[in-house]
Amino acid sequence: MQKKSNYEIQAENAILSFPQWDHEKIAKKFNLNLDKDYLYIKFIGQNYKLNRKTGAIKKFSKNDYVSAGYNEIMSILDLFDHSKENLSLSGKWCTPNSLKGTVYGGNTNSQNTMFQKYETFFSDNFECLDIACEKLDGKKINEADIGYIINIFDFLPVKFLFYKPDGDFPAEIKILWDENILDYIKFETTVFAVFHLLERLTELITEM
Repeated sequence: MQKKSNYEIQAENAILSFPQWDHEKIAKKFNLNLDKDYLYIKFIGQNYKLNRKTGAIKKFSKNDYVSAGYNEIMSILDLFDHSKENLSLSGKWCTPNSLKGTVYGGNTNSQNTMFQKYETFFSDNFECLDIACEKLDGKKINEADIGYIINIFDFLPVKFLFYKPDGDFPAEIKILWDENILDYIKFETTVFAVFHLLERLTELITEM
């Protein structure tokens, strides 16, 4: 039998804890739909439902519900479990390492190999990246070569910036969060959410 990874164990533990949470309170706090069986939420352009009895999380994809992955599970459940009571956005954009309360979280922007495969892929499919961002209901902004404000959740935006390669400069992805993002989710969860965003953009481009 294959041994489960720490990621799989962490996700399973989070799922098992969800049925014990106050679902009515969560739904009211984030203005989410709720029925006797499921709590519903939208995450990066897709609809999700959380089973109130088992904690299982599924997303609607290609005309059917399929199981959510680790980054999705941890992003959604961390929002419900970690977020403060009184939430508001500051309107000020920050790089991950300049967020309030962050001593050091590693470099989650480019300048290393973290986003390299996505930077290469988006460079090779530059003309399609705009379309993919728009399919996620992104709001186009006049920054970088391609810039969009994209909702992670309906109430929580992220700024996505892509710079195509130019001369001696390689392609670069920059991600900026609202200054108050750590009131909503933990620092490590911003990484989970960003990687799922990049995966969604990649999927949408691949489907074109």
